[in-house]
Amino acid sequence: MNRINRRDLLKLAGSAALLSALPFQRAIAQSPGTLIAATPYGIPQVILARALEDPAVRELIPEQELRAWKDPDQLRAWLARAEVMLTATPTNVAANLYNRGVPLVLMNVNVWGTLGMLGLKEKGPLQSVEDLAGRHVGVPWRGDMPDLVFRYLIGKAGLEVGRDLKVSYHSSPFETVQMFVARRLDAAVLPEPMRTATRLQTAQFGQVPTELDLQQEWARLTGEAPGLPQAGVVCRRELLEQYPDQVAAIQSAIGRAVEWVVAEPDKAAVVGSQNSPLARNVFEGAIPRTRIRMTSAAESRPSLESFFMALTELSSGFVGGKLPDSDFYLPDLSGEVGNRA
Repeated sequence: MNRINRRDLLKLAGSAALLSALPFQRAIAQSPGTLIAATPYGIPQVILARALEDPAVRELIPEQELRAWKDPDQLRAWLARAEVMLTATPTNVAANLYNRGVPLVLMNVNVWGTLGMLGLKEKGPLQSVEDLAGRHVGVPWRGDMPDLVFRYLIGKAGLEVGRDLKVSYHSSPFETVQMFVARRLDAAVLPEPMRTATRLQTAQFGQVPTELDLQQEWARLTGEAPGLPQAGVVCRRELLEQYPDQVAAIQSAIGRAVEWVVAEPDKAAVVGSQNSPLARNVFEGAIPRTRIRMTSAAESRPSLESFFMALTELSSGFVGGKLPDSDFYLPDLSGEVGNRA
């Protein structure tokens, strides 16, 4: 079995970090046959890499480069200077950038749930957030999506931090993982694929943690569908205006790539391990624990607005102070592109 080491976890933690916006500068238009795209390590990279290799995309865009952003500052600079025209990103980050003047268009949402919890088995069952009463929980990135989802859910469950449970915040998931593996936490909130990497790491010490899917908890406590519109793909508006055929082809190809990842997780895991520092067994565990489906931006809008409004109750700056207007959402470009369950 491939092992997860500290360096791999650090890289993953940096790749998963959410971003803040920078003022945008005017883009330099790409040539018709060239595209520079970006993605973090993990499942979004597998989806976008597969989509860009799609024959329909290759025919239109023979010269392309897919960069892996390794830290938030790197991607902020790429977006601000328009060095990257297409990128996978958390949805709230895209909305925040758009509301701050960066000319982005959300093309789709393809990740509908990466968040979950791991718990120490000896602390008892972890079948609902109510089971966290009396426990010490570790949470990465105070004020970002994992924290806000967690706090929203415990509030819905009638729990209060300090009264019913203790919460410790960490600057990165790596810190949370280390505290959990050292058994200094009773439970930890983690996104995939960090959650799978942590399960594999704890297994080396003979530990089998309990798990809780926070998307299922969202559905139970809110009455909504069990999925959160967490991540998708955005393009610069310049790309859409100058090369709408390219955007339409990429949109359709992302739908096919999502279907492939879901249908062929073993093959997708190989692609993931070949293009990132994460081991194949991390992807093999993370893919079935991630809700992956392709939905166009226009179809995703009601879910996104409901999600954004819920979390802005806890943080008004989550999406930049307001809901994005209609120009943020890419209109459906083809009857083929839609909800791909």
